[in-house]
Amino acid sequence: KINYIIKPFDSIIIERSVYLTSLHYYIMTIENTQNRRVIIITGVNGDLGREYAARLENQGNLYGISRKPKQSAANYKHICADLLNPMQVQEAFGKIEPTHEIIYLHLVGKFKFEDDKHPIEDSNRDGLDDEIYATNFTTFLNVLPHLKKFLDSNPKTKLKVVGIGSVSDLYKIPFWSSFSASKEELRKAFRRLYGEKDYHGRVSTLMVNVSTVSGSQLDLERPFISKAYCLNPKEVVDLSIDYILDNKLSSLELSLVKPHPSFSEEDFLSIALIRDRWYKDMYGPDFQRIKGGI
Repeated sequence: KINYIIKPFDSIIIERSVYLTSLHYYIMTIENTQNRRVIIITGVNGDLGREYAARLENQGNLYGISRKPKQSAANYKHICADLLNPMQVQEAFGKIEPTHEIIYLHLVGKFKFEDDKHPIEDSNRDGLDDEIYATNFTTFLNVLPHLKKFLDSNPKTKLKVVGIGSVSDLYKIPFWSSFSASKEELRKAFRRLYGEKDYHGRVSTLMVNVSTVSGSQLDLERPFISKAYCLNPKEVVDLSIDYILDNKLSSLELSLVKPHPSFSEEDFLSIALIRDRWYKDMYGPDFQRIKGGI
């Protein structure tokens, strides 16, 4: 008598021993992948950080880094560190055990609206807000030597670096020029790392450019905005996760947008209209008074 299992839809008949062997191999493959992969999320307490952590907790040995204690129920090893403090960065990465595959998600960085009512802090007179540049780009410069150290310590190790940008970076909007310029420096750093001959064939990069994303950060920045055409963190993760876990060698940019009906209007990117929209989103009924300085 043949011992068999009927698969879904009664379409496949397979001997039980073959089925169990295949299932065991499949489970072992998943476990081996998880054991050899390390995933590091910086900014893990943010809206996107928490969502990525929840999705990636079973995809490898997951580490989350933030300045404050853990704020997620996801299963990962939490490390408190300020990425603007090189000593804390060194200590944090010393707690991470690298493997043959490392995925690093750089999700830190502040945003700031800039105009005459919202002046920048520019101590070095480079035209960029000090805090915006530091949190978005200097943080990565502080992490980079430790990522390279992982690569140098094992010639078989492969690294994927993931960052978050804005789809508006293409348009050089003056009201967040410090943010866009910082993200452009991050893109350049990604491309340089991808192209370094010492790591040829071992480094991939991914820049995920998003339109407006709902969450606690948006609630603080633009409390009066309609969420109808905002991405939410789950959508960002859903649309990007396959690219993050893909182990093909590449240097990619991915743009995620929830289309707004006004995108097609010729004056949608009018500087004056952008300013009006943002003041409405930031200040609600008082936007005219605040914008006009009355």
